[in-house]
Amino acid sequence: MKYIQIKKNSFMKYFFTLINLLFISLHLQAQNFEDGWRYAQDNPYGTARFAGMSGAFSSLGGDMSAIGLNPAGATTFTTNRLTGTLSIFNNNNTANYFDKSHGSDYTSFDDRFISMDQIGAVWVFKSDVSDWNKIALSINFNKDADYGNHIRIQGTNLTGNSVTNYFVNNANGIKLADIKLIDGYDDDYQWLGENLGFGAQQAYLGYQSYIINAVDPNNDNNTQYVANAVYTNVNHQNTINSTGDKSHIDFNIAGTYQNTLQLGFSLSVFSIDYTESNTIIEDNYDPASDLQYLKLRNTLRVEGNGIGIKLGAIYKIAPGTKLSLAYHSPQWLEINEYMKQTVHTEMGNGDIFDISPAIENEFAPYRIITPSKFIIGASGVINKKGVISIDYTYQNMGNLHFKETEADADTSYFDSLNDNISNSMQAIHKLNVGGEIKLSELSLRAGGFMATSPVKANDDLFTSKGYSFGIGYDFGSFVLDMAYVNQNNKESRTLLTLNDAATVDTQQNRFLAGIRYNF
Repeated sequence: MKYIQIKKNSFMKYFFTLINLLFISLHLQAQNFEDGWRYAQDNPYGTARFAGMSGAFSSLGGDMSAIGLNPAGATTFTTNRLTGTLSIFNNNNTANYFDKSHGSDYTSFDDRFISMDQIGAVWVFKSDVSDWNKIALSINFNKDADYGNHIRIQGTNLTGNSVTNYFVNNANGIKLADIKLIDGYDDDYQWLGENLGFGAQQAYLGYQSYIINAVDPNNDNNTQYVANAVYTNVNHQNTINSTGDKSHIDFNIAGTYQNTLQLGFSLSVFSIDYTESNTIIEDNYDPASDLQYLKLRNTLRVEGNGIGIKLGAIYKIAPGTKLSLAYHSPQWLEINEYMKQTVHTEMGNGDIFDISPAIENEFAPYRIITPSKFIIGASGVINKKGVISIDYTYQNMGNLHFKETEADADTSYFDSLNDNISNSMQAIHKLNVGGEIKLSELSLRAGGFMATSPVKANDDLFTSKGYSFGIGYDFGSFVLDMAYVNQNNKESRTLLTLNDAATVDTQQNRFLAGIRYNF
């Protein structure tokens, strides 16, 4: 385990280009399926036209974000095109934890004024002397997910699980001499991480804040600990503030053969930026308990990158009618995680303890390999004024896979996690349907989408569904598009390592505006 000390107001910037993509190594760290699911998912983000039709574009092409679904769609363009799309959104969350339900809200204005969802360009080359009558080259940036959110979970834990047990479990087996205050919080915390590991750091935080005490406090060789808490059931309040996003750049080449068959290939470069401030508060101890209030805050910072490829084909079976097939390879991702911790406790005798080491843990990188994906699409033109399109996506989340990057790393944890994912997760099925009607210069759009659960034991967990509306107006030299997307997601959030999870229902309202310019 490595450590870096972060100065106040410092920050990390991540840039990726095609040059350093060719030489990058691919790793990832994640603790559980929830983390893997977060980084594996993508949503109907992109151009306003794409979003207005709920992303049902794999057989249509002719849209920059559609190339992200099916790279063959680049040759549907008849001219060179430049597009850009901006968005704002808000989330309405409802968290259910044992006996309580709690609502919270988040708007993208909380972190930034506006978000860039897509920007890209395509160049079209036509030929009258070859069966390959059109070639297209494109580059496109597209957002896959926006992690901005504010979730508040609260309720009474009815299983007897307490955060104090987290510290006891980490401390048992650690010598008392190792977690006594020696050189100050910063130096002690760093030394423990470098020499004894993350668990010893947790033991140190618990002991120094009087959450736990040694069974034999006069013996430096003591390795058994107990909680300084007496309780029947405890109250939990968990606040999760997150920012960041996942995005990718597609480098695409596509061709049309005899005006009937379109084929395409894309190289995709992924970027992940995620920050989470996770604060858990525990109280409602018995009046006689030494410990009366506990607050633990973990601030996680994630920087990730990765690579994948896409193959696609579109076949015109009749005038105005197309079928399509696309394959998305696994995404080979790397995530590097960094964490800072603070603990605050209040005792029955009035003492207050704040332990805030100014050290940021830098964990060894880990790999995640997302499952491959297959997309089948069909579309048809109606009376030359309208179009309807449908996409079906298959992705087996049981194949989500975590892997160590270090040759001598202990593989037992990820072996167990991968076995659990394989046994408990299943394939998800996505359906996207969209339509568009053109009324002279005005275009009206609408669509809907849904995705089934990847969890075998709970058909409702990690599902999503939604609908969209859109409008476009052709000014001649450019087209202005606007869209509204309503999306409902249901996910699970585990409180620390208590094995008690809350379900969080999120309704997101997203508004997009974009410009298409032919050149």
